[in-house]
Amino acid sequence: MSDPDATTRSMALGALGRLNRLTAAELETALNDSNVSVRRRALELATKWPDVKIEFCLGDLDSSVADAAAFSLGEREEIGAVNGLARMAATHEDQLCRETAVAALGALATIEGSDRPAILVCLLGAMKDRAEIRRRAILGLFQFEEAEARRAVEGALRDKDRQVRAVASELLGVVSD
Repeated sequence: MSDPDATTRSMALGALGRLNRLTAAELETALNDSNVSVRRRALELATKWPDVKIEFCLGDLDSSVADAAAFSLGEREEIGAVNGLARMAATHEDQLCRETAVAALGALATIEGSDRPAILVCLLGAMKDRAEIRRRAILGLFQFEEAEARRAVEGALRDKDRQVRAVASELLGVVSD
């Protein structure tokens, strides 16, 4: 884990994880590693370590690390990360990060105790983003009973993107082009 070669550190991290010998301290160290691939690997493993804090990784300077953090937070059903994910979904410069954050928020919307009003606001805002992000937002919005969520999903039937229309059509059980 302290080898100067980043590939070796990443492989050691994975091996320790597979052997169930990885410690929280080793994982925390890897989350702060100077190498991007080591940090991403640590975030993949962190999905099974809910006691290890990873939300700070949403602010990583490398977009691939920030994206991995958003994914892991969604997988861990970490309801305390709603504000950080909402900020990423609304403002991150990388569209993949925004998309992953929207997907994670959609997953968190189903978890009891999550900040559903904040998630709803964020998902509604995501309906103004790129098509890939709008598709993810529709999946999340479909889980809400609020009128504005229903209107957004129904409005997606008229979206300029065919795949956005298809997702809305499938969810609503209606025929679309």
